[in-house]
Amino acid sequence: MALIKTNARGQSADLVTVPAFAVGGTVSEYVSGGTRYRVHTFLDTSQISFTGNLTCDFMILAGGGGSAAAEGQQGASGGGGAGGMVVGTSQTITSGNYAVVIGAGGAKSTNVSVAGSSGGNSSFNSYLGTGGGAGPDYGTDGVNGGSGSGGSEPGRAAGTSTQATYSGVTNVTGYGNAGGTGGAYVGGGSGGGGGAGGAGTAANGSVAAGGVGLANNFRTGSSVTYARGGNGVEANGSNSSDESANTGNGAHGVATTTGNNTNSGNGGSGIVVVRYAI
Repeated sequence: MALIKTNARGQSADLVTVPAFAVGGTVSEYVSGGTRYRVHTFLDTSQISFTGNLTCDFMILAGGGGSAAAEGQQGASGGGGAGGMVVGTSQTITSGNYAVVIGAGGAKSTNVSVAGSSGGNSSFNSYLGTGGGAGPDYGTDGVNGGSGSGGSEPGRAAGTSTQATYSGVTNVTGYGNAGGTGGAYVGGGSGGGGGAGGAGTAANGSVAAGGVGLANNFRTGSSVTYARGGNGVEANGSNSSDESANTGNGAHGVATTTGNNTNSGNGGSGIVVVRYAI
C-alpha cells in the first residue's frame, strides 16, 4: 500500500482524472491490493458533491459518550458508550450534493449529580450513525445509544444499543453493542461502555473493560480501530481523560475512595470517510 497524494480540500491537478468524481472534504489517494482509491475524509460537518454516478465504500462514525463525575466517599461512574458505526461497500451514489454531518463527542460532567452527555449523530446518504450513550453518575442506569454506556454501582442496568443495523440493505451494516452492568456497592465498580465490536464488561470489582472497537481501512489503506467503549472502574481513585477527536470512543468512567472525583472525560467525535476506485 502506497500513499499517493493528499491535499487540504477539493482536487489537485496532480490527482488522477476520472470520468465521474466527488468534491468535498480532505482528498487523498492510495493504492491497496493493486487498486487505486480516491478518498474524501470529513472531520467536520460539510458537503460532498458527485459529478456522476459512482460506486463507493463509506464509513460513518458517530461521537462517543462522555463520562460523569464520581460521587461520595466510594463511588464510581459507568464508561461511556462508543458512537454507532455504519459501513457500506459497493454502494452506488448518484450525482448530486449530499450533506455530511459529523457528531460531536459527548461532553463530560463535573457535577457529581449529573450524567455525562451522549455523543452526537453522524450521517451521510440517508444512513445514520447514532451517538454513544452518556456515562451515568452514581446510582443510575446506563444510557442507550449507538453503543450503550455501562451501568453505575450499585448494580444498575447497562444501556442498550439503538444503532440501526441496516440488515435489509445489501452490503451496509450498522454496528453497536450494549454496555456492562454496574457492580454491587461498596467497591463493586461500574460497567464498561459498549463498543462497535463488542459489548462492555459487567463490573465485579477491578476494571470493567469497555467494548472493543472495530477496525476499518477506508481512510488510508491501513486498518485503524474506531469506536471503543469506555472502561468502568472500581472505587480506587481512577481518573478519566478526553478521548481523541474523530475516534468515536466512549470516555472512561471515574471512581473515588476519598470524596467526589470530577476528573471525567469527553467522548471522541465522529468521522465520515468515502472512497471509490479510480
